[in-house]
This record gives sequence, structure tokens and C-alpha cells, in this order.
Amino acid sequence: MVNKQRITLLLMTLLVVGGCRGPHGLDKLIFAEQPAVLPSAPLVSLQASAADTAKDGVVRLAASPAVPDLNAVALSLDEAISLGLSRNPDLAAVRASEPVAIAAIGVANTYIYNPQFQTQVLPYNRDRNGADGAVSQQHVVVQTIELGGQQRHREGMAAANWRQVHSTVNQAELMNMAQTTRLYFAALYQRELRDLSSSLASMNEQLIGVIERREKAGQSNKADLELTKLQYRASLRQLRLTEAGYQTALAALRTQLNFAANAPLDLTGKWAGWRWRPMEDAAGLPQSATDTDVIAFDAYTASTSIDDSVLRQLVVNRPDVVAARSAVAMAAENMRLADAMRCPNLQAGPMYQRDEASGVFWGVQAQIDIPVVNTGKPLVQQRMAELRLQQVTATQLENRAILEARAAIQRYERARRLVAQSRDEFNRDLSKALKPFEDQFKAGQITLLQVFAARTTLIQSQQSFFDLLNELTLATADVTQATGLPPQMLIIMMESLPKPESETQPELPPPVKAKANSSDEKPTDANSEATSREELLQP
Repeated sequence: MVNKQRITLLLMTLLVVGGCRGPHGLDKLIFAEQPAVLPSAPLVSLQASAADTAKDGVVRLAASPAVPDLNAVALSLDEAISLGLSRNPDLAAVRASEPVAIAAIGVANTYIYNPQFQTQVLPYNRDRNGADGAVSQQHVVVQTIELGGQQRHREGMAAANWRQVHSTVNQAELMNMAQTTRLYFAALYQRELRDLSSSLASMNEQLIGVIERREKAGQSNKADLELTKLQYRASLRQLRLTEAGYQTALAALRTQLNFAANAPLDLTGKWAGWRWRPMEDAAGLPQSATDTDVIAFDAYTASTSIDDSVLRQLVVNRPDVVAARSAVAMAAENMRLADAMRCPNLQAGPMYQRDEASGVFWGVQAQIDIPVVNTGKPLVQQRMAELRLQQVTATQLENRAILEARAAIQRYERARRLVAQSRDEFNRDLSKALKPFEDQFKAGQITLLQVFAARTTLIQSQQSFFDLLNELTLATADVTQATGLPPQMLIIMMESLPKPESETQPELPPPVKAKANSSDEKPTDANSEATSREELLQP
């Protein structure tokens, strides 16, 4: 009988040990499946066909539903920002950290201590006479109990950590939005310079034909023709240079949007006709000046009337500021956790014991540390110092955010007013502005050098206006980065410049008198149909 009890106890012990060491369900799941190879983030070619998309999983993964036509992409600012937020590889890597923080919340919400089972079995027992005695055994179940309430502080730390990571992701998205705006407008700026150089080269080419005809007629000399050809060659070199700058800007935009190097992009819109809202309209700031006020560069400050409290309300929801406040909350919970850990944990549970004399005992076993050597106070002091560090960091970050917002608003308002004051001066096409000079040259009233001087002046003026627009777009990106306002709240996109009131109703030709014998006939061609519409528009 005694041998059977010994054998049974030994088998139970082996089963317990074997069950603890055997593979659990999670281990089976981990070791049964091979590690999944994540697909790399390839450059998405916009020229992928529908057949490639159907048979290639990577192409299906990378295909964007926002781009219906993969052969020629007409890209607006809103579409560029949306594609940058969905395709940028750096942003995708940052977003991958948020599921880790969410999983950490689940870990913190789980109590970290499991019940412990302790057993002691002495199956071999003989008395002094050599007779087998009863099996001595002891079984204890112990549970660790946190008397200081550390669990709620761990949960608070995990929640604060998730808020910090989430705000960091939002900050990365904001930076991506600002960078996409910069690159998009940089490409528009280079395109305008390219078009300006193309117009100049075309006009110089036309002027060569005019000079050649005047030379044959004896009205110009050989020097004028050579000077015109020299200007034409210089304009061609400038055109190639601006084309290279435009392609470089497009390449930077493709990299930002994670497009292939050969992806064709067509930037939509004419930014010269777009309008920019004042900051008081976009963010509710007090108005400090009007667009017609004269800019004094020596003593101009666009936001002298903006109080720090207004700017503080503007930047209070900036993602990096929110992340800094979350770091302060996490440091505070960490300090509270260290203070709660000064109260030692209690290990207690029921106990069963049977001695060699077959005596049975039931009782309770408890264990607790005595905080004599390590009281936990040094750790609390360290956590308090870390909390002060995070508080100082958050305060200084908020102060720096206010300064950045003030500087960005100043730059934006200064550039916006300069563009508003200079817009009417550059509301004419370059060829139309140069036509009076060319007509006077053809009439022999001015020389060729005067024509070139007028062209140089007009081109420099036009380029200076583009420089002002480029400065305004860079300031717009700075405002987005400094305040968190999206560019769509600052820009009013218009297809063309609004014409003056005198040009909104162009003069129409006088109505055509109808013939007596054809009063009932309908127009049959496009010109007659247009004439009929003009007749209907007459007052």
C-alpha cells in the first residue's frame, strides 16, 4: 500500500513538472508557423498595368485608390498631402510604433503576479526498526498581494505612454504635411520659372525673324541680328537650367510621395491666382493691419497685437506639445509607482501538511519583506528628479512653440501682404506687356537695346513676384508646422486671377443686322452661333 502511494506521488510530480515544461498553446502557435516575411516598401510605379495589379500582391498592396489614372497623374495640393500621408515610408515606420503602445496597455492591465504552488513530498520514510512510515508531504498555494496599489499606476503609465506615442505619430504626420507642402510649392515655383524662360525664348525666336526681315528691308544692321541671336542662345541656356530645376523639384516630390522615379506628375492649378487668408480669418487671431498698409521693413512686426495667451491657445494642441505633456503624466505615474512600491508586497495562502506520523495540519503561510536596508526612498527621489526634468522640458517646449508660432505668423503675414500689394502689378501676361515696346520698335521709335532693357525689367519684375509667392508658400508651410493648421485653412485655391471690374464684361461687337430675307434662318456655323450668343448678351 505504501509503495503504491509512493509511486502515485512520483507520477503526479512528474506530470506536474512535465506539464509546466511542455509547450503551451502560444508556444505551439509561435513555433508551428514560420516567421512571416514582411513585404518591403517598393517604389510604386504609376505605370503599372491592371494585369500587373491583378497578379502581383505587392502591386495590389501598394496601389492607391486615390489615383484613378496611373498613366498621367494630375496632382493637386490636397491630393499630394493625402498621398504623402498614406505613402511616405518614414511615416509608415513611425505609425508602426502605435500598436506596440496599445499592446503595452494590455500588458499593464494584466495583474503581473500568478498564484504559486509549492509542494514538498518525502516518499521514503523508515523508522529505526526498518519499517516503512507514512509519506511526509507539504503543499502550499501562495498569492502575491500588492498592498500599495501599484497596479493602477502601471495602468496610468501605459495610458500616458500611448498618448505620447500617438502624439508623436501626429507630429510626424504634421511634419510630413508641411514638407509635402514645401515640395509641392517648390515644384510649382520651378515650373513658373521654366514657363517664364520658355516665353522669353519664344519671344526671342520671334524677334529674330523680325530682325531678319528688317535687315532685308534695310531697317536693321547685322549687329542687331547677332545681338538678338545672342539673347536667344542665352534664353535657351536659361530654359535648360530652369527645366533641370523643375525636374529636380519633381524628383524630390516623388521621393516624398514614394513614387517611382519615372512617374509622370502634372501639378494642377495656377498658384499665381490663389489667395491666402489672413491669420485672423484662419485661426481667429486679432487683426493688426490691412492688406493696403505700407510695409515698413525696418520696424515691421506683423503680430505685435497678438498676446502670448492667444498664441498659447493656438499651440496648446500641437502634437509635440501634447506629447511633452503626456511624458510629464507618465513621469508622474512612474513616481507614484515608486512611492507605492515602498509598501512591501504580501505573499500569503493556505497550507496543507502531513507528517510521518500521519498527522494532518491545515494553516496559512504568509511572507513580507521588512524595509530596513532598502526603504525605496532613493528610487522615489530619482523619479521625482525625472518628473522635474519632464516638466521643465514640456514648459520650455511650449515656450519655444510660442516663439516659433509668432515668427511663422510674422513671416506669413508679411509675405501675404506683400503679395496682395504686388498682385495687381503682375496681373498682365508677359507677351502682352512687351507688345507696346515691340510695336514701337517695329515703327522705328525705339532701338533694339531699349526692347531688351524693357524685357529684362519686366522679366525681373515677374520673377520677383514669383519669389514673393515662393516666400509666401514657404511661410505657409512654416505656419502649418508651428501651429498645426493645415494648409487648406490658409489657401483659397482659384483657377485664375480675378479680373478688374472693367474687364469682367468685355466689349461685345455691335449686333449684326439681320437680312430681310433671312430673318428666320438659324445659324449653321460656329461663328454665326457665337454671334447669335453675343446678340443675346447685348443689353
